[in-house]
Amino acid sequence: MNRYQKAFFIGLLASFLWSNSTIAQVTHSPYSSIGIGDIQDPTTAAKFGMAGLGVSNGTYYSLNIVNPALLHYNRVALFSAAILGETKTISQEGFEPYAAGSGQLNHMALAFPLISGKLSTALVLNPYSAVNYDVFFQSPIDGSPTDSLFVTANGDGGIDQLSLSFGGVLFKGFSLGVKASYLFSSIRKESKSVVPISTPLSNNYVATVNERLSFQDFMFGLGLAYELKISESSSLNFGATYDFNTAVKSKLFIRFDQELLSGATVFADTLADNLPISVTLPEKLMVGISYNYKNKAIIGFDYSTQDWSQSNSDNLGVSSYVKREKFILGAEITPNINNLNNYFAHITYRMGASYTKTPYQFEDIQISDFGINFGLSLPVVRFSSLDFGVQMGRRGTLTNNLIQENYFKLYFGVSFNDNRWFVQPKFN
Repeated sequence: MNRYQKAFFIGLLASFLWSNSTIAQVTHSPYSSIGIGDIQDPTTAAKFGMAGLGVSNGTYYSLNIVNPALLHYNRVALFSAAILGETKTISQEGFEPYAAGSGQLNHMALAFPLISGKLSTALVLNPYSAVNYDVFFQSPIDGSPTDSLFVTANGDGGIDQLSLSFGGVLFKGFSLGVKASYLFSSIRKESKSVVPISTPLSNNYVATVNERLSFQDFMFGLGLAYELKISESSSLNFGATYDFNTAVKSKLFIRFDQELLSGATVFADTLADNLPISVTLPEKLMVGISYNYKNKAIIGFDYSTQDWSQSNSDNLGVSSYVKREKFILGAEITPNINNLNNYFAHITYRMGASYTKTPYQFEDIQISDFGINFGLSLPVVRFSSLDFGVQMGRRGTLTNNLIQENYFKLYFGVSFNDNRWFVQPKFN
């Protein structure tokens, strides 16, 4: 590794350590106000084009951060990073639809082989959950037909994770991976209520509640994969991952302030000053199957389940968590990677679809999410690529006065592959 590569490598490690909580805000949704926010499934820009398919399908040219058992496919040093941008229209019966948008760094990953073709490792920074919302509503006051309570609420943050994974081949066709994740960052929420009590208006007061929930703990997981050769040119692949149930050590801060509209403080009290609590993240199981033809065409199916009704939701102020399930169908094709005269034959084209039963339930209706994805990877120098993905989808429903979101997501990432990073040059 020359001095420029060393400087680049050190810079990557520094960016992992200094990225902090900004990575988590990759959503804008009233639903993210619930509990720890929107659960973020691990994916890269390449896998995003297939709706996140990745439990069983490993490739030599792109990093898989879904299943650590498939890391052994990476036989060169690899750096991957991506940003995610999102626009959406949020609707509710009786209200004008409004548009919202957000964007953020979604993941950074560094991987390299320890034993080429046998054992590899990866360091990945990505969000576990994301909170980002800003809402306003008006509510009538019981016993007062003319007065209303005006409420604004906003929140941001989430849970980030820095994961170290190892994956290797145990024997022909069978591989095993392990993952240790450090969970950190915090969720911040604020709600303000303007309470009319008298005239003139300046005598009315604003009640403000500020909450901060900080996280700091470890989580562990396993991955398995098996490749069944059907012929010299094709294989059937199986995969599974399991994240253990984790009681995350957290600290809760709550402060209540009562002020006049003029700004004068009437009353203030700290209700919880970094009170130690535990937030349970339930176990998560993912399974997948895929068919690989000549490393140029892949089609597969993934299923994941996580029973959030088993979490201690009382600590999160949630009364209606249910089981989360996700179904993914995806495919990719590279027309002819050996055709050096046709650049378009080297491009990898992807598509996929996903259906998610979210852990949110209201009025006996479980909120669902359906999306369709497309993507491609444009090859550049030395097996590196520019990766693009888009998703169009809908979450929620207008039934029973619930909220519906129509969204469009754009994913852009880069993958740098170089087999010279850890090779010491020699001169005769």
